[in-house]
Amino acid sequence: MFDKSEIVIIDERLYHLGIKKGDLAQNIFIVGDPARAIRVSKEFDTVDREISNREYLTFTGTYKGIPVSVIGTGIGTDNVEIALVEAFIEHEFNFESKTRNTNCEPMTLIRLGTSGGVQSDIAPGSQAIGSYALGLDNTGIYFEEPSNDPVIERIEESAKKILNKSIPSSSRFKGKLIPYASKASIEVTNALENQALKNGVEYEVGITSSSPGFYGPSSRYIEGLKNTFPDIKGSLSKINIDGLRVLNMEMESSLFFHLCSQMGYRAGTICTVISGPTTSAAVIDYDKAIGNTIRVGLKAMKELYESS
Repeated sequence: MFDKSEIVIIDERLYHLGIKKGDLAQNIFIVGDPARAIRVSKEFDTVDREISNREYLTFTGTYKGIPVSVIGTGIGTDNVEIALVEAFIEHEFNFESKTRNTNCEPMTLIRLGTSGGVQSDIAPGSQAIGSYALGLDNTGIYFEEPSNDPVIERIEESAKKILNKSIPSSSRFKGKLIPYASKASIEVTNALENQALKNGVEYEVGITSSSPGFYGPSSRYIEGLKNTFPDIKGSLSKINIDGLRVLNMEMESSLFFHLCSQMGYRAGTICTVISGPTTSAAVIDYDKAIGNTIRVGLKAMKELYESS
């Protein structure tokens, strides 16, 4: 057993995010696209710090009197894992002794993303609020966290059965997909839903599916490549847990919910649906679509801050 946490710090900065102790606020927005981090930061009243290191871009300032940060992580659960763990270290650890401080207040994190639609009745341009996430990645399995929720177990069982059934019998991967599920914080989900409703933004609440890639894991056809799943979105659309459906596909929320749960942090996701299940190559105007996502997310963070 190690007696100290294995934390990599160079010149008083965490190795990947490039942040020093005190560079992050307790209220954090997570975005995949670093350009979106810039756009979110422009909604802040003040920007006190801007840190760019590797593919990570971080801004910290204030919004409506609330201390806030936004981190552009790049794409994928692997990038989010690094960002979340280093945010956790910044918030709760002494950089010199590499020991964890006690009685730290939990952070609140909201992911502002884009996604592809899974259900034919959810129009591109609407918002998908993830109350649960389905992980088709494998990053989450490296962090042991009990489900503590029968819905998580039912999502996992249903997804495993439906998705593996859709793999052709001739495939070497038949029966080998073992998805995991995770849950968003109820408070964050409720705040996102409340602000979407207040601001007249079209939305649905349900399961967000997280993929480990953009092309094959979404069954996108590319000449010369053969997909394991003929139509993974069609298969995902069949998952229904007492009315709880898979709404959309993106690439981060499964690990985001899973790891934040282990850390004891509040976390939730809102994503613009930028394409339909049968029109994945036809993406709507990104800039216009993401505006509602950012607006609802900012207002939800303010609501959470003021109610805590």
